[in-house]
Amino acid sequence: KEYRKDFEESMKGRNLTGLEVTPSLLHVKYATKIASEKEYRKDLEEGVKGKGLTALEETPDMLRAKNATQILNEKEYKRALEQEIRGKGLTELALETPDFVRARNATDIASQIKYKQLAEMEKANYTSVVDTPEIIHAQQVKNLSSQKKYKEDAEKSMPYYVPVADTPEMQRVRENQKNFSMV
Repeated sequence: KEYRKDFEESMKGRNLTGLEVTPSLLHVKYATKIASEKEYRKDLEEGVKGKGLTALEETPDMLRAKNATQILNEKEYKRALEQEIRGKGLTELALETPDFVRARNATDIASQIKYKQLAEMEKANYTSVVDTPEIIHAQQVKNLSSQKKYKEDAEKSMPYYVPVADTPEMQRVRENQKNFSMV
């Protein structure tokens, strides 16, 4: 009981300020701070999230590469400027406006000379129409319904008719016909 009483009087409520600040004590404090989940989350939010890989872009090699890319893009832009705009002059740029191009196309379409030239060129390109299944079917139906074609086919096949020999079925039908006619 005395131990407890002594502890409460001398130690309870006080921190360990009486201890010496040694490197090992500093190391323990730092390790405790790093291990703290709250401190870890705070550091994560402040230092890493939302920044992506921006730390990589700040290296001298990355800065040199970015600068080289920018210079190359400027050279490409200037070359395109030289080729497309400076060599043509203002008159050619004015002739390439959408309204002017549309008007020129309308004039070309309306031109009878070009129309006749295109018509002459297309005359040589005519081809026969391939027989579609509908056309073939219509031709077959026409042949089937034609009386002239029917009679021609019948006359061609006349010499090939052969009388059918009497079969028991034919004899039965003949007998039945006689019975019906007598009744």
